[in-house]
Amino acid sequence: MTQSLATSLLVTLLGMALVFGAILLFWLFMSALSWLGSPRGNRNGPAGAGKVGDPDQEERALRRRAALAAVTVALARSERGGSRPFPLPPTALVSTWQAVMRAKQLGDKGLLR
Repeated sequence: MTQSLATSLLVTLLGMALVFGAILLFWLFMSALSWLGSPRGNRNGPAGAGKVGDPDQEERALRRRAALAAVTVALARSERGGSRPFPLPPTALVSTWQAVMRAKQLGDKGLLR
């Protein structure tokens, strides 16, 4: 009994080690790909993470980004066509009375095929 328990624990630990080892390998592979795929000047992380820049230049960049966001929102609203968030649904091809009568006929006779 104790031998089979020890064997099962060993198999469990081996399986867990394989799973976590594969996760670690995938993580290393993905970080290597992201490091190789990043531009040469941006190896230290996100834009401006390791650099202390001119405060005026940073403020201008921030204002430029805010203006770009405002223009993007304005263009999206104008393309949408008015203040409605969604377009109106198309008109029904059949009246409510016709839809009810057809549903009643299908319920009475069932689908014929």
